[in-house]
Amino acid sequence: MYQSKVTSKFIDFCAGIGGGRIGLENLGMTCLGFSEIDKDAEVTYREFFGDDEVNYGDLMQINPDDLPDFDFMVGGFPCQTFSIIGSRCGLDDEERGKIIYGLVKILKAKDVKYFILENVKGLINHDKGNTLQVVLKLLDDAGYNVYHKVLNSLDFAVPQMRERIYFVGVKKELVDDDFSYEFPTKYSGTSQSLEACLIDGDEKLIFDESLPAYQTFLKYLDNKYNKGKYNIEELLSEEYRVLDTRQSDLRIYEGKTPTLRRGRHGILYVRKGTLRKLSGYEALLLQRFPQHYADQVRGKISNTKLLQQTGNAMTSSVIEAIAENLMNTIGGKNMTEKEILINRGSTTAKNGFKNEIFVVEVFNDWQNSPLSQSWLKAMNYELDEIESVSAIKVKGSYKADVQVAISIEIKLKKLTDIQNLQVKLVSNPQGFNQIDKRWLKSYRVLWDIPEDVYALLQYFTGEKKPNIENPRDERRMFADEFSIEEQQVILNFLNDNKTLIVNDILKGRGTFSAEWMLVILKLKETEDIHWALEPMNKVLNYFGNGK
Repeated sequence: MYQSKVTSKFIDFCAGIGGGRIGLENLGMTCLGFSEIDKDAEVTYREFFGDDEVNYGDLMQINPDDLPDFDFMVGGFPCQTFSIIGSRCGLDDEERGKIIYGLVKILKAKDVKYFILENVKGLINHDKGNTLQVVLKLLDDAGYNVYHKVLNSLDFAVPQMRERIYFVGVKKELVDDDFSYEFPTKYSGTSQSLEACLIDGDEKLIFDESLPAYQTFLKYLDNKYNKGKYNIEELLSEEYRVLDTRQSDLRIYEGKTPTLRRGRHGILYVRKGTLRKLSGYEALLLQRFPQHYADQVRGKISNTKLLQQTGNAMTSSVIEAIAENLMNTIGGKNMTEKEILINRGSTTAKNGFKNEIFVVEVFNDWQNSPLSQSWLKAMNYELDEIESVSAIKVKGSYKADVQVAISIEIKLKKLTDIQNLQVKLVSNPQGFNQIDKRWLKSYRVLWDIPEDVYALLQYFTGEKKPNIENPRDERRMFADEFSIEEQQVILNFLNDNKTLIVNDILKGRGTFSAEWMLVILKLKETEDIHWALEPMNKVLNYFGNGK
């Protein structure tokens, strides 16, 4: 039989700016630290994930004994080493080519159970295929079943052509001889359109006749490779047409972009009949970095550096899909560990769900409650490592409803984790339930709501009586009772501030910001409880990328 689950603690090696990390965190895994020598990339990484993250530094200088125990490795070889556009010196490269040996050393020393490694497609044919065979043999000799395949990010919900080779490894001792892993062919989540990625409003990105470089571009269109093929009016006629000027001949893309690379800065696109330069902000979205991460570095990291760093990054949706497939395969069922736990939790409690007190009582009875044990497993705890669980109901105006203190003992080390949960009851068949409730003036302070938007929202919430004849409700106005122009004013504000709004109403700010969201469904006293418990980062990524 296959081992029943993929465990959840990982370290992010050759981390770059954390694309691989986001993919694994979206599945509920926990990052214990990262390894990155590029100081500029480290600055961006910390903007995304916080200053408390541990950087273990140069991979080749790491003493494995200094690393915490972890189950899952994610990382990439330095792209330039094996790239068909690079030096092609491969494993003979003294500076970079031996990184694979450093990764293998850590895999063996820490007895890591699983890994996902990424490299450029050119690795396949490097040195007539010998380099690939060396890599596969190194990983096989280290004790892993290894699988590899070239995947294109375009198939994984991002509008970017990006072919990379991915390696998946599973410790041989964990599986039977007939174990096999199949790579995913697509991403299970929502696709990101090109229009949704190319949204940077910075006027400095406009590329028109006011710039000296624009005249150079017109001459480029008239060179021997492009002469007679294009005119500027025709190029500008199609919205979101993408132009790649990296080559001597112009390359045009519709609905997608070419591969983002560290040294590629010649990508233009058409928006509102004008050419614009691709920004680092937009490049992050093309690599499936959540928009709230892109917002966090806006104005803090230069556009040039962001373009370079994003060109080196992993596409998070590809890593997520690969890891999810690995969970499915190890589990032996066509569901993730989270889904298995949710199904298990759906049949473990028949008592009515009243409020947060119920959740507190379930957690505090963790030794006897299968439901509590399912929740703890969903939060990535090993039950045999837990000494005690103490939950309390949080009082005050906080996003967290319940705080859980979990004492664990690992190899004689006693630790206490504090987890803040937001708990939501779905109490009717339509599934509607308030997420956040405050007076409008509180939101005005939080989000700096402009006066015109604030006035309209007062009519919407009923803080002001309707100012129209024959309203459907004498107490307030419905959104479709506003004029089209007024509706657009509200929608524009919400869209421009979506990341901040979603973060505040789901996670909150300060000491009791919520780290997990627990949603419980129980419509009738005779029905079982159904539930979903997910890390807040995954919830933010999901809703922050939606409409």
